[in-house]
Amino acid sequence: MVRRDNRSWVGALAVAFALMLILGACGDDSGSSGRGGASGASNAPLALTMTENGCDPTSLSAGAGDVQFAVTNESGLKGEFEIISSTPEIVIEEFLDDGASGTFKVPLKAGQYQVICGAPSNTRADLVISGEGEAAPGTSVNQAELAAAVTSYQGFVLDQTEDLATSTKSFTDAVRAGDTTKAKQLYAQVRIPWEQIEPVAELFPDSDAVIDSRADDFPKAEQDPSFTGFHALEYGLFAGGSVDMPTLADKLDSDIQALIANVKALKIQPQVMTNGAAALIEEAAQTKITGEEERYSGTDLVTLQANVDGANKVFTLVSPLLATSNKQLNDDLTAQFAKVQATLDSYKTSDGFESYGEVSEADRAKLKTSMAELSELLSQVSGSLGLQVNQ
Repeated sequence: MVRRDNRSWVGALAVAFALMLILGACGDDSGSSGRGGASGASNAPLALTMTENGCDPTSLSAGAGDVQFAVTNESGLKGEFEIISSTPEIVIEEFLDDGASGTFKVPLKAGQYQVICGAPSNTRADLVISGEGEAAPGTSVNQAELAAAVTSYQGFVLDQTEDLATSTKSFTDAVRAGDTTKAKQLYAQVRIPWEQIEPVAELFPDSDAVIDSRADDFPKAEQDPSFTGFHALEYGLFAGGSVDMPTLADKLDSDIQALIANVKALKIQPQVMTNGAAALIEEAAQTKITGEEERYSGTDLVTLQANVDGANKVFTLVSPLLATSNKQLNDDLTAQFAKVQATLDSYKTSDGFESYGEVSEADRAKLKTSMAELSELLSQVSGSLGLQVNQ
């Protein structure tokens, strides 16, 4: 029998145990493929590239819970990273300049999602989330009062869609009749109901793509046959662009009716309302303040006012609840809305607003800053009401 030295045996055991730990750490990891682990947290970000055609890859999967996305924009244009659930609900909406990248942590429950890269008309990615995920945050407000606010907002949205249908028909009738002067006069007004309820309209990306896309969203810009909707008609009317106006008018009428049918069937969730208000002002601050939205007509101030009014409608409805759950935030929002409105009011005329070309660079910078601050405050509303928060 060979006698072992105790110190050698203990040392060997320690080495073996350390080796086991190393091998265990290097073993199979369900997150190595970009799929979330069983715990519901992603082990590694899902890599996603925004190309000129859309998402790459076009199929993604992860476990439920906090899922990280590493997004790079290589599209050549400023683009949008957006995730939409089957509910539908916009789960996240971020804008990235060309060449920019970002990592976003998004809480996701099990289900199927669509990912938009660049523009709604681009190729999207299918995202499958498996597992049960984390429970939604608890609420801390009177549920009956919250439900009443949502019901009021749903009524507001339906009223706006009716106004949208009526005003669009008047606008397109003028286009079809060749009455360019009247069509130009009606253009800014027909945009108001759309811009007030844009967060709800964007829940239906197919409608958003054909109704409100800009020329930048298409490979051939204004000459692309897929460029339709309000801005294609705006281009023809105000820039003298060569487009088939009657055909575009007919298509806009049809597309508006399809959107209205979807909106009428939609049951709006509280977080859609509150998160949507923040996203609306964020988009305005990031992409509309530059003048690119209504670039041919110069009616950007009408659009910005409609965005502010749409967000303010949400704030007005939840303000009594917010005054109880977070009075300071409620007071700050009241003051910030007034600050933004003061700048807009300085450019009002007897029949609307001055052309956006008349807005000084100093006031554009002031609007951008004040609207960005407003968006930041609005992004805190959902959390203050105990609702699911957009990341």
